[in-house]
Amino acid sequence: MRKIITSIATATLLLLSLSANADVAQVWNCELEDGKSNDDLMALSEAWLEAAKGINAASTVRIYFPVAGDADEGSFVFVFYMPDFKSWGEFNDAYPDSPVAQVDAGWNDVAPCETSELWEAVDLQ
Repeated sequence: MRKIITSIATATLLLLSLSANADVAQVWNCELEDGKSNDDLMALSEAWLEAAKGINAASTVRIYFPVAGDADEGSFVFVFYMPDFKSWGEFNDAYPDSPVAQVDAGWNDVAPCETSELWEAVDLQ
């Protein structure tokens, strides 16, 4: 599930680090494997979030399921939120030797996530 986007991520982090209070969302586009259920997905997602909270208690996750439109059956979006880019960077530094990396191995069996993007949330007033 984890894709390293070195040059793009580095440039993005440098440009967006100016907005220190911005929420950060890492968005994965995923599809449930044949024979796997939403219960399997939820169990894996909860284990992933529990492990992520071990690195940073402010970690949150949302899963978005399509209800209308042109989405494939079994597709969903897994979104990992951090309070700022500094926290996101610290999370990624800690990732390789963390329980999160161990839980990640299950994604290929349950729901491969082929692409990922890093987003900054901007609130409108």
